[in-house]
Amino acid sequence: MTTGMIRPDLPLSAVAAIAERAAAAGWSDAIPMAGGEPRFACPPGLLDALHTAHPDSLTKYSPFKGTAELLEAARRKLIEVNHLDVDPDELIVVPGGAQALFSALSILVHGQRRRVVITDPCWEHYPRIAVAAGAEVVRVPTTRDGAHDAIDLDKLDRLVDDTTAAVLLNTPLNPTGSVLRPDELDRIGELCDARGARMVVDEEYETFVYGGNRHTTARAVRQSAISLFSLSKSFALTGIRIGYVTADAATIDALKRFGLFTYMYSSSPALVLATAALQTDLSGYLEGVRSEYEEKAANLAKALDAIPGVDCVLPEGGVYVFPRIAGADGKSYADRLLSEQHVLCVPGETAGAMGRGHVRFFIGLDHESAVTAAGRVRAMLDNAEHERR
Repeated sequence: MTTGMIRPDLPLSAVAAIAERAAAAGWSDAIPMAGGEPRFACPPGLLDALHTAHPDSLTKYSPFKGTAELLEAARRKLIEVNHLDVDPDELIVVPGGAQALFSALSILVHGQRRRVVITDPCWEHYPRIAVAAGAEVVRVPTTRDGAHDAIDLDKLDRLVDDTTAAVLLNTPLNPTGSVLRPDELDRIGELCDARGARMVVDEEYETFVYGGNRHTTARAVRQSAISLFSLSKSFALTGIRIGYVTADAATIDALKRFGLFTYMYSSSPALVLATAALQTDLSGYLEGVRSEYEEKAANLAKALDAIPGVDCVLPEGGVYVFPRIAGADGKSYADRLLSEQHVLCVPGETAGAMGRGHVRFFIGLDHESAVTAAGRVRAMLDNAEHERR
């Protein structure tokens, strides 16, 4: 017998629900394009670090902020890749990017400052992570111009006030791939500074930028920003659950104290693997990853855009394409594509009202699977058009 209230505002995510439905059906020909787990190899020789590590570094408690070796490796990565030089007390390691989000929002949401402003569209987890951290969520719309989603700064100006704890951003943006430009980050950061709020930027997809676009780290533009990073996507290390945060020293100290009474510390073996990953040839490895995914994104976008009724542009970055489907809402289309064609994808509405009519597809599959998926999309639309006649 269950007693007590259970929160109704923390349901399964769309990706989890879709994956469970497909697994229950047992389709042998399912094409998994809902989640964004990397399919490329992690840095070479990574597991050797576990074999050569001292037993205590694998089985004993780790320091609350992370080991000195990992913090230094993260600091050097920020210098080399993000063009940002931070002091050691401006870094902390956390068990994954989602924990970085939850921890950052949890230390910011307090007193009268309970509002967290999030873009529409955004990763569906953001509002729920914010709610779990005690926030009241409001959405600021974006305007789509080609592959870029511009934030409505006039609306943002009206939303950010003395009750606002944070403006949560993501660049490149999941699900659309839109990349925030330096001037956009600067203007939003300036607005936050003026109102006593914080700009929190999730930079999970920092490696995946295409064409003439460049990733800009928030703290390289505004020192008051809180930049969140993870090894999950760029290094294909989703399983080790390691992320890191850079912010001013006072914020890092608050994150350390929050961590002490929640997760306590990150997994010691994961810290060893993360250190080895960040000590690899970053420029060579990450450029290989970026180049591979740019080609995959271009091929899938081209194949989908060639289908009548589908409008799909090459994203500025990220690991998804986000085509608009003419005459359909994303949910009904994604449901049919799953049940009839066994292609797992995410309806755009899960990202917010601005995602209506769109569907999100992961770009990281092999070429043959992507071609097959595009063929099934075409078949689905052909069937739908035949039914309308």
